[in-house]
Order: sequence, then structure tokens, then C-alpha cells
Amino acid sequence: MKKIYLMLALLSLFSGSIVFSQAYKINIKINELSDTSIYLAYHFGGKKFVQDTLHLDTQGFGSFEGDEKLPGGIYLIVLPDMTFFEILLTDNQKFSIETSANNPLKNVRFQNSPENVIFINYQRFMTDMQSRSQWIQQRLRVNSENKDSLLILQGYLKNLDKQVKEYWNTILTENRDSFISNIIRGMMNVIIPEFEIPPHVVNKDSLRWVLGYNYNRDHFFDNINFADERLLRTPIIHNRLEHFFTRMLVQRPDSIIPQAVRVIELSRVNPKVYQYVLVYLLNHYETSQIMGLDEVFVYLAERYYLSGQAHWASQDLLDKLSSRVERIKPNLIGRVAKDLRMQTQKGEFINLHQIKADFIILYFYEPGCGHCKIVTPQLWEIYEQFRDKSVEVFAVYILNDRNEWIEFTSSNNYDWINVYDPTNASFFRHFYDIYSTPVIYLLDRDKKIIAKRISAETVENILKENIR
Repeated sequence: MKKIYLMLALLSLFSGSIVFSQAYKINIKINELSDTSIYLAYHFGGKKFVQDTLHLDTQGFGSFEGDEKLPGGIYLIVLPDMTFFEILLTDNQKFSIETSANNPLKNVRFQNSPENVIFINYQRFMTDMQSRSQWIQQRLRVNSENKDSLLILQGYLKNLDKQVKEYWNTILTENRDSFISNIIRGMMNVIIPEFEIPPHVVNKDSLRWVLGYNYNRDHFFDNINFADERLLRTPIIHNRLEHFFTRMLVQRPDSIIPQAVRVIELSRVNPKVYQYVLVYLLNHYETSQIMGLDEVFVYLAERYYLSGQAHWASQDLLDKLSSRVERIKPNLIGRVAKDLRMQTQKGEFINLHQIKADFIILYFYEPGCGHCKIVTPQLWEIYEQFRDKSVEVFAVYILNDRNEWIEFTSSNNYDWINVYDPTNASFFRHFYDIYSTPVIYLLDRDKKIIAKRISAETVENILKENIR
């Protein structure tokens, strides 16, 4: 049985009152439990939320009930020890459940809910299949050197897979257009066809892999019914998005952006699903730790939010997004870095774009910051290693205490290009999104940004790979 950490939270994303024609009432009896509380919870995205609380009487009886019908989805009956079993909520929200505390999935029975009977039988079947599969996988590891045993065990696995597909197809055939069918279809992987490779092709396996990847990419969401917003209260849409955008696609903006647009447009068939998909993708790429993927965030923010296609967005949110885009957009990977005209310690002015070097390390720091005290000497060692190989450092002291700045650089003999801008005339904080220190950018000879917000170690690795 599974255990979860329940989050008591208001789900603001889809808040609002929705009037339905009838209430919900789920009568429940749990044998071996009495005078204790259980919970009705639901999936949303990658989390679980509590919907309702019920105190069972001394006989283990009680009813979850309310004045408004609940949104459809996969819900959870959560016991006091945080184990749970799952049920479906569709149009029919008046039914009865009986089970036992020691093995609720095995012993659960429903009255007046035929779709839940199908769903619970499906869960039992899949639990049995998973148990058998795990046993076979264990035997495969034990017999990894025995070819005959491997062939037999692999045959068992293929047979299990065949049984699962046949079971799924039976449910789909007998329950067309039902919620359970949408759930099962949503979990089914796309079947990749066999491709005919011309005889003259040399790397047939490589071409076959590329064709298969492209087909899977283009059809990955074929089995998702975006019109059915009940799927939002299952793990299905979230898990599909997570897998597709984090593990399947090449992690580059030019690979991600067209696919993000395609999936968002597919989701428009249902306003709530459209909202979820767009919110998920915007948040995902705003917080991505992969360098360069902030370009996806900028693109989605401009195309959908700032163009008025996110009807749920408040003006305050739109203003914050606009400000964030303005700070990120000038320093996207591949863009020409904004020129900076700054003052040297001799009182002269120098422009970033007038520096002649194959690589320019643009370094924003302050002497007193704890992390800067570690990074600055590391960067100095890298500079000394590469200074004779067309590498320069444009070191920007971000404060305005000239005496501190001169004392710091002279005492450490940092004779790289030291500059500062005490009046912020260059707006460097805005154009380079400087809200903390240290920050390192790496530019090429054309002043294009090739890396940003990187560590000194990463700078060294890039230079080693590109300088011979």
C-alpha cells in the first residue's frame, strides 16, 4: 500500500464556485476502523490535496457529502495511517463503498458505481501484473549469465505485456467514451511503426532511431483527451508533460519552443486544461536550472501572457512578468551582450565592446560578499592560466565605494580590466539581471553570450574545450 504526505491547501489556480445540479454523497464503511477520521483527497498536477474529512462512527460508517458536486477525477480514500486506495468520481457521485483497513484495495466493494467496479478491477489486475514483472526482473538479474534462462524469462515478460495490452483493449472496447477509457488511453505509449529504410543507407540503425524519435515526439500526446478536464485531477497530464519536456526533448530552446506551442494549442479545446498546461510550462521554464532555457520562459510569457491570451492572469501578475521578461531578454544565450561603458580606476572610460579577445569573462562582484571571496580568487587563477591565450576579464565592482574597490584590487594584484559605474549610468543591473553576486557571463569574440550565471569551474572547462 502507498503512503502519502497530505497537504491541506487551497488550490488557487482553479478556485471559484461552480454550481452543479446535485450534491455528492459517498457512503463508506471500513471494517476494522471505528471512531476515527479518514480523508477524501484528489490528485492535481504532481501533488495530492485534501478535499473532505470524515469521522467514522463506532461501526466504521460515515458519509462524505456536500452541497455541490465535485470535479471529476481520481480521488483517494485516505486512512488514518496515510495508506489509501483510489476511486473515480464522474457524473454519478452518490454511491457506497465497503472495505477493510488491512487490505482496502483487495477487499473494496462498490454499490451503484459500475465504473468504479471496472476501475478497481483494473487496479487489482495491474498490481498483480507489476508483482509478476518484478519477480521476472529479479530472476533476470540472477540469471544474467544463463542465455537459456534469459530467453525463457524474456518470453514471460513479453507475455505479461501482451496480457496488459489485451486487458486495456477490452476495457476500451467495452467502455467507449468513458472516463476510465480516457485514463487508460492517457497512459498508453504511442506505437512506433516499422520504417522502411532504403537499401543504400549506410547507418540504418541511426536513421531508424531518428525516425522513431521524431514519430514519438510528434505523436506523444495523441492518446491524451485534452477536452476531458477530469484528467487534471489524475497524475496523467502532469506526468506526460513532465516526461516529454524534461526527459524526452533535447534541452535546447529551438527544440522545446515549437513543441511547447504545439501542446498548448492542443490543450485549447478545454479552457481549464489550457490554463493548466500553460501555467505548468511557464513555471517550469521560469525556474529551470538548465542554462539557456529561460528563453522558453520569455517566449511563452510574450506569446501568451503579455499578448492577452491568459485570461486568468491578474494585472499585477502581468506587470511582474513584463518586468521579468525585460530583465532576462537582453541577456539570453546567443544574444550580443549589451555594451557597458564604465569607469576604470584611473578615471578613464572603457566600453565592453571595445575589448579585443576571443573570450571575455564578464564578472560582477563585490568584495565583501561571502561567495565572492571564494569565486574571485578562483577566477583569477583561471585568468592567469589563459590570459596569454586571448582571454580577458571585465571585472565589474557593483558598489560605489571607490576606496574599498581600489584597496581590494591592489592588495590582491588583480590587474585584469577593473571597472565600476557609481551612478548606474549603464543600467548594468537591468541589462544583466544582477540582483545578487557573484555573477559570471562568458562572451565570445563577437560579444555574443555563450554562457551565463556559471561557476568559475564551468568557465575553466569551457575555455579548456575551446582553446588549444
